[in-house]
Amino acid sequence: MKDLNLLYVFESLWRDRSVTLAAERMGLTQAAVSGSLKRLREEYDDKLFTLVGRKMEPTPLATELAPQLLDALSMVRKTHLERGSFDPSSARRIFTVRTRDIGEAVCLPRVVQALSASAPSLRLRTVFRPIPETLNAMASGQIDFALGFLPSLETGIHSRVLFKAGYVCVMRKDHPLARRQLTPELFSAGEHLLVEYSGSGHVVIERALMGAGARHRIRIRLPQYMAAPHFVIGSDLLWSVPAILARTLAEHYPLVIKPHPLPLPGFEVALYWHDRFHRDPANKWIRDFVIQQFAGEASLPG
Repeated sequence: MKDLNLLYVFESLWRDRSVTLAAERMGLTQAAVSGSLKRLREEYDDKLFTLVGRKMEPTPLATELAPQLLDALSMVRKTHLERGSFDPSSARRIFTVRTRDIGEAVCLPRVVQALSASAPSLRLRTVFRPIPETLNAMASGQIDFALGFLPSLETGIHSRVLFKAGYVCVMRKDHPLARRQLTPELFSAGEHLLVEYSGSGHVVIERALMGAGARHRIRIRLPQYMAAPHFVIGSDLLWSVPAILARTLAEHYPLVIKPHPLPLPGFEVALYWHDRFHRDPANKWIRDFVIQQFAGEASLPG
């Protein structure tokens, strides 16, 4: 392959399965990416990527070639990264962030607002995938970094703590316990809402409920945080929730926040990224930028 730019196009199509997304992430036009794909097809005498439904899926030959081509591109990157540069003021790129709705509500608005001044042409896209898929996507470059409390992300992963926080108990404003001290006994006797997802460090909440004898008093389980207030404000449910999210939601919903009566451990909200992109100038810049937005919040109260 004489033109190394074709390697980047192959990588983007392999990663994004879309000419449109590949063009956006590379800062090129769709016509340019399509033209490069045409040249790749001519060079290998194979379609390499074909449209299946809404995705450009790799052919058997592309799947066979991918490990070698991606490794070759990785070697090329390593020879240039130390001298590479990234100009955020002019760069046009989409960074993909793996986070849950709590990260979208609490952390990313601040980042997006700051980006509008420092890097007006950069954009963010959030995705949510199970931990095994997240690891694979971070390794392939489909995901630039993950944001949250994800202690199970390990293999080949770097991390940087943004801040530490704790848990509180949330209830509606006219809840029978709203004006009382919330003791462990009163808490355990109540009915509970639990936001659950395997792979998140917040599984400690369910363990604490079980330890307090409230396992069978979990009235509803939800897979996401942002729906929870709609259940809490219309019932006597108690919700154990990260304090950072509770404070954000209390600005918009009639909620009472109380110190959690159970000895729940604190947790760390961090950035996670794959070793393959540890020295990539663009990825390093966006990581440092996000870290900078939370530099004054090493510890948030629970």
